[in-house]
Amino acid sequence: MSTTNKKTFSKYFVTTFKESKWLLLKYIVVAILMSIISVLANLLGVEELTYLNAFLSIYAFASIIAFGVSNGISIFMNQNIGSKFKVRKYAKIGFEINFIFSVIATFLLMAFPTFFMETLMDYHPSDYTFYYIMCGYFLLSCTSNYLANSLKSLKFFKQQLISELVPLLVTIIGFVVLLTCGIYYLNYIGITYIISSAITIVFAYVFLLKNKEISVNFSKLQTINLTKKQWGILLSNLVVEFIWQIGYYASSVMLIRVSEALFNTYSYLENVLDVFNGFLFAFTSVSAIKITRYLGRNNFEEAYKYGKYSIYASMLIWVFYFVCSMILIYPISLGVNKEYVSMMYYVIPCYVGIHFFRFVAWNMGSYLLRLGGKNAPFVAIEIACSVLYILECFVVQYLPSNIFVMYLLLVLPTLIFLPVYFGIFKSKKWMANINNDPNLISNQVKLVIFDFRDTLVWDLKKDNHRKINLKWFNEHFSYMTEKERNNLLKKYGCGLNGEGLSSQINEILFDVEGNNRSYLIFREFVETNPQYVRGKRISDKELKKFKELGKLYIVSNWKEKDLQKAIDYNHFDRNLFEDILSNDISKRENLDKYTIYKEIMKKNNVTPSQVLVVGNNFKHDLKSAKKLGMHYYLVKDGFTYDEILT
Repeated sequence: MSTTNKKTFSKYFVTTFKESKWLLLKYIVVAILMSIISVLANLLGVEELTYLNAFLSIYAFASIIAFGVSNGISIFMNQNIGSKFKVRKYAKIGFEINFIFSVIATFLLMAFPTFFMETLMDYHPSDYTFYYIMCGYFLLSCTSNYLANSLKSLKFFKQQLISELVPLLVTIIGFVVLLTCGIYYLNYIGITYIISSAITIVFAYVFLLKNKEISVNFSKLQTINLTKKQWGILLSNLVVEFIWQIGYYASSVMLIRVSEALFNTYSYLENVLDVFNGFLFAFTSVSAIKITRYLGRNNFEEAYKYGKYSIYASMLIWVFYFVCSMILIYPISLGVNKEYVSMMYYVIPCYVGIHFFRFVAWNMGSYLLRLGGKNAPFVAIEIACSVLYILECFVVQYLPSNIFVMYLLLVLPTLIFLPVYFGIFKSKKWMANINNDPNLISNQVKLVIFDFRDTLVWDLKKDNHRKINLKWFNEHFSYMTEKERNNLLKKYGCGLNGEGLSSQINEILFDVEGNNRSYLIFREFVETNPQYVRGKRISDKELKKFKELGKLYIVSNWKEKDLQKAIDYNHFDRNLFEDILSNDISKRENLDKYTIYKEIMKKNNVTPSQVLVVGNNFKHDLKSAKKLGMHYYLVKDGFTYDEILT
C-alpha cells in the first residue's frame, strides 16, 4: 500500500474498532457466559444431560432460520438506511418471514417427536414433557435471535449486548438455584431457557420500538411484498446457513472417526479460543454495515476500498489471534485431560494456522461477497465445501492417522476455494445494488425542480404580512387622510392592523381606481421584503440527499432580484443548484411554469419521467408538471427527502 493508503487504512482500522467496541464486548462476554453455562450444565447430571444436548443440537436449526433471515434483511435495511420508512418496512417483513418459518419448524418438531429424537438422534427418552417445553424454547429463540440480529444490523451494539447479557445471567442464576437445591429437574432447565429467551425478546423489542431514529413496531404487521431478486437474496442466505451447518457436522464426524482424543482436543480449543474470533466478527460486522450502506448509495468505489481494507484487517487480527493463542498454550493444556496434553503442542499450531485462511474466507464469503445480493456463487462454494467434508468422512479411514493430515483435510475446502473468493472480489461483480429497481422514483429521477416561497422557505409571518400589507396600503393611498383610509378598511371588512387586506385588495383597488392593475405592484412590494420570511423549511443536509439524484433547480415566481436577495438572506448553498430561475411575475400569463419546465428538460436532455417537481401550489407549480408527465410532490407542512422518495 502507498503511504496515503496506509494512512487511510490506519484511520479505517482505528475508527472501525472504536465503532465495534460494544459488539466486541458482547462477543467476549457472551462467550464467557456460555462457557459458564456449559460447565454448570455438566455439573447437573449425565444421563439427562444427553437429552438436553440432543435437543440443543436440533436448536441449531433455530439459529439457521434467524441468522439466514436477518442476514438477508440486513442487506435491504442498510442499503436503504436513509429511509426510515423502508428500514421499518424491511425489519417488519423480516420479522414476519422469520416467524412463519419458525412456526412451521416448531410444528414439525411437535408433530414428529419420535422421528427427531429416536430416529435422528438415536435417543429414547421415557418422557417427552421436556421435549415439548424445548419446542417452545425453539420458537422463542428463533424470534429472540432475529430481534438481536436486527439490533446489530442497525448498529445498536450496546443495546444488543444488554438484550443478550441479561437473559444469560438469568440462565446462570437458574442453574445455580438448581445446583443449590441439589435436585436436577430437567423440565426446570427447559423453563429457564424459555425465560431467558423471552427476556431477550422483551429487551430487543423495546430497544427497536423506542429508538427515535427507527421506531420499529413489530405489532403492526407489514404486507410481505419483496421482489423476486429480494426473495432470492433472502432464501439464498437461509440455504448458506443450512449448508454451512451440514459441512460443520461433517467435519466433526470426520474427526471423531479418526480419533476421539483428536476430536475432544479440537472441540476444547474451539470453545476456549472462540473468544478471540469475536474480534474478527465484531470488526467485520461493522465493516459490512459500512460497505452495504455505500452500495445502497451507489458509491461502489468506497465500497470496494472498504472491502479491501477489511481483508487486510482480517489478516492483522489473525496475527493478534496467533500471539494470544501461543501465550495461552500452557494454561489451555492444563485444562485438558493428561492424555491429550502431549497432543496439544501439535494441535494448537495446526488449529491456529488453519484459522488464518478461515479468517480471510469468513470475511470475504460471509460478509463481502454476500452484501451486494449476488449469492449464487457463494451458495455454490458452500455446497462444494460441504460435499468435500462429507467425502472426507468416507476416505479418512484410508489415510494416515496423522494430526497434520487431519488438519490439512479440515482446511482443504477453504484452501481450494480461497482463490475463487479473491477472483469474485476482484471482479467487483458482487457489488450489485439491490435498489436498482427501475420502478423506484429514486432510480428514475435525474433532475429535481423546487419552487421557492413556501416550499424551500416559509412564507411571511402573519404579523409581518399584515404590517407589510398595511404599509403599502397607507403609502399607495397617501393622498387620503388617515380617517378616510380607516373607513375604507372597515367598509371592506379589513382590520385596522391590516387583517384581511391581502384578500380584499383587488376589490378595493377596482372600486377606488376603476381597475386592479396596482395589484401586481402590491404583490411585488410584499415579496421584496425577504427579511420577513420565516426561514428555511429544509436544510442543506436534506438538499444534499436530493443532489445525489441529479441536478437541482429553483424555479420561482418571484422577480430575479428579489429571489436572489431571499436566497442570500436565508443562507442557501448556491453550489447545490444547477441554476436559480425566476418566472417573471409581472406577466400574468407566465405564472404557469409549463414553458420554463420544457426549457430545463431540453437543456439537460432528460425525459419528463426523469424530472421531479416539488412545490406548495398545485396550480402554479405542479399543474404544468402533471401536464408534461413529470413526477410531482405537493408540499403541505414541510417535507424531507425520505418522505418524497418513499
